[in-house]
Amino acid sequence: MGLEAKISVLPYYEIKHPEISRIRVFPTPEEAAQAAAEEIIGVVRVNPQAAITYATGDTVIPLYENLARAVKEGRVDFSETSGFHLDEYYPCGPDINEYPHGFVAYLRQRVFTPLGIKNANEMNGLAPEGEAEAKRYDSLLSAQPIEIAILGIGPWSAETQTGCHIAFNESGTPFSEKVHVQTLDPVTLMRDRQERGQDSPERALTQGVANILEARRIFLLAYGEKKGQSLREALFGEIGPQRPASALRLQGQKVTLFIDEAAASQFGKL
Repeated sequence: MGLEAKISVLPYYEIKHPEISRIRVFPTPEEAAQAAAEEIIGVVRVNPQAAITYATGDTVIPLYENLARAVKEGRVDFSETSGFHLDEYYPCGPDINEYPHGFVAYLRQRVFTPLGIKNANEMNGLAPEGEAEAKRYDSLLSAQPIEIAILGIGPWSAETQTGCHIAFNESGTPFSEKVHVQTLDPVTLMRDRQERGQDSPERALTQGVANILEARRIFLLAYGEKKGQSLREALFGEIGPQRPASALRLQGQKVTLFIDEAAASQFGKL
């Protein structure tokens, strides 16, 4: 069954937006993840050596499970693709026992190993000089055009008017920023420590907004009312560094959103 046929059986509708190419709304997160997976599979079939940036977090787990299942079934081969790391806490290492919040361990477990990706480009969260590591990683990104950047979106605080991060680009980060060391916003720290129960650092290595916007395609996944509130700010609020995800509207022709009805329900409460 072809890519179009696979997607067409999934019920969804599209929200028109003046800048964003496609906002696809599905009844459930599972259906949104399946649709996103089929689009990625279609790209890799056409370009078996595609470079892809992978986000982490709970939102994208169903997406990666769909991709791993497709690989296991022989429907697609990721072995010649290149995998890139979106962001990483700093300092943070790959040992999941010592760093249970680490993103390298997450990517190895859920993406690089199950998808059979041989060329996995990881950030070194234990590098002695964070800025030097940022420059090293930026040079890797510059050497190979990214075909797809997979993203989530961070929380928004109406009280502080901060949030909506993409990668770990927090409020106030210039859109021209490339890979850098980022001090995390209190909104992000509260989410990590109160909602997730993490003892994670207050800084991170992250691809910058400029790196993300250089990708040929950008897929953002978001589910639930809280994520919908962040999306509302990014899609309909002022475009600027206060809302980092609003930068996607500057390259909106590249962007596809895969969201559920709970997230979309927040767009009408402006």
